[in-house]
Amino acid sequence: MKNVSILMILTAFSYCGCSSQKNLNTNPPFSIANPTCQQYAGGLENSGTGFILEIPVSLEEGVEIEFLEVFFRGHVLASEIKKEEESIMIICNYKQTPKDKKPDIIMHSDPKKEVGNQPPNLISKENEDFPFSLKKNEAVISYINTTGNFNNTKVDYYKVEGIKDKPMRVYR
Repeated sequence: MKNVSILMILTAFSYCGCSSQKNLNTNPPFSIANPTCQQYAGGLENSGTGFILEIPVSLEEGVEIEFLEVFFRGHVLASEIKKEEESIMIICNYKQTPKDKKPDIIMHSDPKKEVGNQPPNLISKENEDFPFSLKKNEAVISYINTTGNFNNTKVDYYKVEGIKDKPMRVYR
């Protein structure tokens, strides 16, 4: 009897999934063609480097989508939407400033005048909480399908594959 109850408990836990696990949608109400990524570097010493991810999206007729975030190369990027005639372009701009650049610090005998100082960043492992295991040419888009229901809050995820790298752009 004791073995049966243990077996039932283990079976119940096997049906429970982790709530932080993200399920990918394989049939979204949009299509993606020719996503690209272009790295860039500023011409000045302190201007930094980064990349611009561009994902062209074609929506099915009558579909309304709210794009939220893009998960790409270990980063969670905000998506900027640029609407063209019948298509939408998701643009994500990631800028990395040089690590040796230190912010200005105000040192004063009166502590009230040091209020604007930023505390140092704590050292953490990169990609510790990144929810997906992706290749270099893959990204995941999070979106909400608001077609006919503007109160919909269910977030869906779609994996974009085949992102092509453009040649690096160096600004002078």
